[in-house]
This record gives sequence, C-alpha cells and structure tokens, in this order.
Amino acid sequence: MDDSPNHGYNLPNEEMNSPAVHPPMLSLKLENHQGYPQTITAEASSDARGVVGVTVQEVLRALHEDLQMISSRRELIKLGADERVGINAAYRDRCKSEEELAKGPRRIDHLGGRDRLQILPKFGPDAGSESIPTSTLPTPASRTAETL
Repeated sequence: MDDSPNHGYNLPNEEMNSPAVHPPMLSLKLENHQGYPQTITAEASSDARGVVGVTVQEVLRALHEDLQMISSRRELIKLGADERVGINAAYRDRCKSEEELAKGPRRIDHLGGRDRLQILPKFGPDAGSESIPTSTLPTPASRTAETL
C-alpha cells in the first residue's frame, strides 16, 4: 500500500464526500473475522458531523491508516504458529527493501497477501431476515471465492 495520506481511489469527489452508510452515522465499527486482528473505527470529521456523518473518504482513510500500522508483538504472540507463518510470508512478500523489512510486519500482513478487505454491515435485530449475497475472501492457498 502507498504510504501517502491523500488517495483518490478513482472515485469522484461527490462519492468520496457522500455518507458511507444510510442512514448517516457519526461512527462506524468495521469488523473482519478472517484473520484481521481488530475492529477498525471510522469517525465523522467535526465539519461533517451533523451533515453527512461518516463519509466514504473517512472509511477509506481509517482502513488505510489501520492497515499500515506495525503489528505489535502482543498481537503476534496471541496467534497460533500457522497464523504467524502466514503473516511472516505475507510480510516478506510485501517488503521490497531491507528498510521495509526492518520495520516489521504491518497489520495488512494479517490478511495473508489478500488484497481485498470485504466489509459488510452488521444488521441489528430489527433488520429482518434479509441477507446480502456475497463471497468470502479467498484463503491464501486456494484464492477461490466461497459463497456465504
């Protein structure tokens, strides 16, 4: 991932500044149960709080910043040996220089080389029984989509 803070994501400004969810919310918690170590929180900026809530740009920024964080030893120690091996392999594949290697694994390496992070809304009890058709992220070994 690029370390620069300003990404266009190839989306028009109108889309980047639109609410990330409907109805607009001031804060979003993003969860991933396929190897990512923690919940990511996206907060609405102070100038967007009562107007549009959390924007698409704020969600993308929160994801980028969290994925670039260095993994702590505490995060890594909690994992099993197989998970640590996968993270280490993704880390070594990602790093292109000795300087990058010296920084240690980042949270993006917990995704095992997968380059897509799929996040779906967590519906409350009043959401009914509707479900969203989707695919899970492929495992590093298979790289095939599975239907939920």
